[in-house]
Amino acid sequence: MKLTSCLRLMLMLLCVANISFSRVWADESFLVAQPQEHKDVIIADFEADNYGYWQITGTAFGMAPAQGTLSGQKTVSGFEGSGLVNSYNGGDTATGKMTSPVFKIDRPCINFLIGGGGHAEQTCMNLLVDGVVVRTATGRNTGSGGSERLEWMSWDVKYLIGKDAIIEIVDQHTGGWGHISVDSISQSFSARQTYFDKQMTVSVNKKYLNIPVNNGISKRLCRVFVDQKIVREFTVGLAGSEPDFWVYLDISEFTGKDAIVQIDCYTPENAAGFDAIFQDDNYPGAENTYKEVLRPQIHFSSKRGWINDTNGMVYYDGEYHMFYQ
Repeated sequence: MKLTSCLRLMLMLLCVANISFSRVWADESFLVAQPQEHKDVIIADFEADNYGYWQITGTAFGMAPAQGTLSGQKTVSGFEGSGLVNSYNGGDTATGKMTSPVFKIDRPCINFLIGGGGHAEQTCMNLLVDGVVVRTATGRNTGSGGSERLEWMSWDVKYLIGKDAIIEIVDQHTGGWGHISVDSISQSFSARQTYFDKQMTVSVNKKYLNIPVNNGISKRLCRVFVDQKIVREFTVGLAGSEPDFWVYLDISEFTGKDAIVQIDCYTPENAAGFDAIFQDDNYPGAENTYKEVLRPQIHFSSKRGWINDTNGMVYYDGEYHMFYQ
């Protein structure tokens, strides 16, 4: 039998067996087939000029997907295509909610891009089954600084396969970072995540924990635990191979104890910076502190890093005062 006849016979058998393929391609030499059931199922990509069957309340989300950065907002990045959900319509004081049509969960993972505020239950995306929130996610930002970049996140929903569900995107926060951004929601057989958490244990025997910093890099939340309690918490743009400068954290009060240093949203771009954190009784560049060419000589300035908008000295009621933003 000729090879072409064999291929035709194989295709006929596949059709009889009712096996669905998204692509079947054949010539005289080979056959390539990709099962339809293994492809991702898009829940929403927000590429249309409206929200379709999603129900919208409030004003924060507008009446159609945003085309990127909105007025008065830091530059939004990391989304796919041209459209995304962005509840900064009207600024951080605006509120609202989006609710998806009902869909059936038939993949073990739900992947999505998310950014914006990190306020639990207030700037979030929720998965509801039988009216109950079974999964939730927020952006990464709560304090000053931060980044409007959307990052991949994934929900494990394998135990919910076969259930009917809805997704709601919520903005009920009216303060700083009172908005949420979402894009590219899909069901999949594999998880997509931009980041993962990482930690190191430090036996404290020096005065400082030295941390390399780059200006302009996305900031990550860093925590220091001692005796299972958070003793330091801050955001930092961890440097790669060549930091712009080093900052130090005084940990001398914990001498003799183990400290766990943890970074949230660890990515390849800050991997080298995290691994470069070290203990010492001094900090890099200490010998030049307050001797720098561009260091202000009259106004107060911090020894390392910066303090926003220092004002003073101001004389009032018999004392000199210094104020900070």
